[in-house]
Amino acid sequence: MAVSKDDQLKDLLNSDQFSIAAYLNLALYDEDDQQQRMAELALQLQMQTQSCHEEIGKIGAELQAILPRCSADIGRVGVGLEGLRIDAASLLESTTMETSEGVSSSLETLGILHALEANLQRSKEILTAAATWDATLSSIAPLLAQQNISEAVNALAQLENGERALRGMPNPEEREEAIAKVRQQVSTMLQPQLKHALANMSTRLAPLQQCVTLYSKLNKMDALKEEYIKNRPSGLHKSWFDFKMAYDEQDTDKVASEFTTWLPAWYENVLSFMSEERRQSTTIFGTALVPGTLVKVLWECFRPLLSSFQSRLENIYSSDPARPNKGSFDSICTLYESTLQFLSLVYESVANCWIDITESGVVPEDDALNLYRDLSHIFIQVLAPFSAYQKNLSILEAQYMAGHTEPVAKQIQQAVMTVSSSDFESLQHATYNLQNMAHFIFPLAEGSLGRFELLNAGYGPTKALSTIDHVLSIHADELTMAVKSLSAAMAADEKQLVTSFDDSHVLCTLGVLKVAGTFRRNLKALEKKTCDRLRLLRERIETHGSRVKGIEDTAGSLSSKKAFTLPDSLSLVEIDSIVTKAVCGKIEGLTTAATALQRLIDAEDNAGRLFVEADEATQRLMKSCQLFIHDVCSSIPRQYIVEMSSMSSWREGSESATDTSYGILPQPYINHIGEHLLALVQALEPFTSDREALSLANDAMLGLRDIALEPWRDFVLGAGYSVESSTSSWSPGSNVIEEIMEGTCFIGLTLGGSPIDDDVEAGSDDLTSEEALKTAFCDSWLDVVGLSVTGRLLDRIVHIPSLSSKGCDHLSADLNYLVNVFSALGITGHPHPLLGHISVVAALDGTSLSEQIQARDRSDAVGGFLYVLEMHVAKLRGIF
Repeated sequence: MAVSKDDQLKDLLNSDQFSIAAYLNLALYDEDDQQQRMAELALQLQMQTQSCHEEIGKIGAELQAILPRCSADIGRVGVGLEGLRIDAASLLESTTMETSEGVSSSLETLGILHALEANLQRSKEILTAAATWDATLSSIAPLLAQQNISEAVNALAQLENGERALRGMPNPEEREEAIAKVRQQVSTMLQPQLKHALANMSTRLAPLQQCVTLYSKLNKMDALKEEYIKNRPSGLHKSWFDFKMAYDEQDTDKVASEFTTWLPAWYENVLSFMSEERRQSTTIFGTALVPGTLVKVLWECFRPLLSSFQSRLENIYSSDPARPNKGSFDSICTLYESTLQFLSLVYESVANCWIDITESGVVPEDDALNLYRDLSHIFIQVLAPFSAYQKNLSILEAQYMAGHTEPVAKQIQQAVMTVSSSDFESLQHATYNLQNMAHFIFPLAEGSLGRFELLNAGYGPTKALSTIDHVLSIHADELTMAVKSLSAAMAADEKQLVTSFDDSHVLCTLGVLKVAGTFRRNLKALEKKTCDRLRLLRERIETHGSRVKGIEDTAGSLSSKKAFTLPDSLSLVEIDSIVTKAVCGKIEGLTTAATALQRLIDAEDNAGRLFVEADEATQRLMKSCQLFIHDVCSSIPRQYIVEMSSMSSWREGSESATDTSYGILPQPYINHIGEHLLALVQALEPFTSDREALSLANDAMLGLRDIALEPWRDFVLGAGYSVESSTSSWSPGSNVIEEIMEGTCFIGLTLGGSPIDDDVEAGSDDLTSEEALKTAFCDSWLDVVGLSVTGRLLDRIVHIPSLSSKGCDHLSADLNYLVNVFSALGITGHPHPLLGHISVVAALDGTSLSEQIQARDRSDAVGGFLYVLEMHVAKLRGIF
């Protein structure tokens, strides 16, 4: 059957093999006019195209209507499947499987249905995301144009959910790029709104809470918190920089006073701000985020201010040892302590917040260990402006204390410049001033010790104590030089002193003992206080070391969050320990510091000395005071003894009528010496009536007898006895000169008897303790003056060029008189055995003296010395 051309054209148009070229070729094959056919074909093609478009639109509308229904049907199927799953689970719990031949068909069916539910749910998500993607994406631009940021954020969240559902589908890059672009646009538009909300949060929190909601949906809470924290303490920053310090180099005390007064008030504002921040953070971010937010806000309070803080400290007192300082180091310590106190309070505030939250059942975002570490780090950073002072403490202390001691040293020098032997009032005024300035250094030393405890907390104790020791020794040496100046002034015109000498001179010069006694007593008290402080510092370092080790062990455990208990408070000492370990512990570790402290403590416990240099300077001060008093008290005997060896009476050759009638009388020089010694008792006693003065003076009496060694050394050498060659003959470790001066070694070996001690000791039993102290003090000075006078007299005797028979009689009479004087004084150890011995040796005739010398046992050291002495006297007499 023949097919018409129209039918062929229709068939070709409906065929899957349709092409425009084939259709036109078939249509043009007709014999009709080609132009007419072309018009007809074009019209038909247009009609067919319109029909196709309408059909496609209809199908699209049907699909759009069907998809929601499909989605709803899938949801209902899912609900049904969930019910089936729950029923199946109930059946499994209540039914005991009788056999283990395999899984029942019911369970297999349920498994299949469950898998079907999951697949249908996934299909629903994909279909829903695909159906709404374009519409949601296109809706965002108008929302942004209308400044409807809230709806734009919701649309963005819907896009992100769709993107997650469509993962694994074609073209993921396009979807991710679209979301990133929208996110950037939304964030850009949110920024001004956030800044406005932050600027006005003091009056309205609603806009900021809205921003929190939007940023939370965008998963950009970290960015919001960063902006919030950065903006939050702006008011505190403004008040800090509004305070202007007056940088006056001429009045640094005023500068320090203003800042030390202002800073605690600013800290009070920070504490109030932190309390307010706790309430506000709870409202804005929720309870769980509050502790972490508080810590970050606290750090932001100080972060921009630390360089300014350090600059202000430097203007009060420079931490650079190379720069001259006129300010107050104490002000730096006051500011440091104020900051410690503030940090203790702010820690308590944050810790209590964390504890309250955990006790309420809420789990904070930051665990206890991290919170403690963050706060510890903030403590170190906040106190970082003080670190240079802590590291250079010893050098700064030396400079600071020198600045205080130099003016006093000048005052000490000026106090003794106008003293003369003829002006008793000047001497009295000088000794009084020295007494007042003796204890000046000790409050300064205690202050230095306190600064070491505060700023270094026990690290580097050797350097710190060495600095204090050196300053103490310098002050003691200044006092020593002053006392020596007094002694030189009195000795400059000794004849005038002898002429005007009275009891008041003795009383006044004894006052310098109070200078040395005050210094020595204060030094001992300071050493005890220092040792007590060192013990506390050692315990403090050991306690902190244990805490640090516990934290490290906790951090290394698997259950660190549960194992660590956040302390509810930290004291100033505990915070200071954290900071000083970070600063000073880098130079000297915990163990090293504790060992150094223990070594110093052991030295004190074993009767050692913490301040060795100062102790030696104290010995020098005591010795200078003792010598000054000795020189004044022995000035009259010394004046008469000095010319004694050259007197002509030693060479007299015949006896006068007076001598024949009345015997040989003591010469005038020895009478003056004896009278002075007897009068010295009355001169010493008034000083002992002041109990406090006596107590201080007794503290400065150590080694008093040593000042009498010099004349005895001259005497021994003048007698021709070689100490160096005969040392081995004396007691091992003994001082030959000291043993000869003591005189006890001569008992039973000398002529003329021994000192009378028994009666003195017996009489002392009836004295009260106070009276015994007074008597002991007076006897000590009578003893040393007596020893000195005896030694000087013996020295002058051995330097007499020659002795005639008459001269020997004079010498014997003089010595016997002096023996009687010492016996009358009743001082233990006096008169010295050599006085009576030389008196007898001088009185012996030549034959008896020769026999005495020949009979002398020289096998021991004492006998050897007496032999040398007797030979020397014999030579003076011309016997040998």
